[in-house]
Amino acid sequence: MKVFLRCVWMVSFGVFLISSYGFSATAAKDKESQKSLKIGYVNLEMVFDQYKKTAESREEFEKEREIQQKEIAKKQEELRKAQESYEKQKDVLKPEEKKKSEEEIQRLQQEFYNYVGLANQKLDDKKNQLIEARLKEIHEAIKEFATKEKYDFILNSQAVFFGLEGTDVTEQLIRFLNGKEKK
Repeated sequence: MKVFLRCVWMVSFGVFLISSYGFSATAAKDKESQKSLKIGYVNLEMVFDQYKKTAESREEFEKEREIQQKEIAKKQEELRKAQESYEKQKDVLKPEEKKKSEEEIQRLQQEFYNYVGLANQKLDDKKNQLIEARLKEIHEAIKEFATKEKYDFILNSQAVFFGLEGTDVTEQLIRFLNGKEKK
């Protein structure tokens, strides 16, 4: 989500700079040569959430997470059995056998913690990869939509304090994006 918010902020700031430049450049022209700008805005978060490929990415991520959780549960069970076995036998073990068993349990614990950390890192990386891929596709679709519909600017709704009715193109963009994926 941090990556998503960072991307949203960067896109918003970039669009703000471009729109500021566009407005100042337009204001400098004399009135008769000015053309009216076609400007729209989108709720990027809504577009992201309703994009069909986002749902597919969520499913892909959940499958990966389930696989990782099953593996973690298996390793946790191995560790639990080793600890249980040790607890049952520790009173009858010779000191060197006891020490060897304790070292084995510590090794298994360390392996378990390392595996959990690595699994979480892999999941975070996968999630970020999927988010970035969807955001890139959305960004490209916005450009294509803007060109097709002859928009001069499409802004992120987070950068818009007020918009006239009809300038929110979020729903149109979602339909365009999801319809584009069917082809």
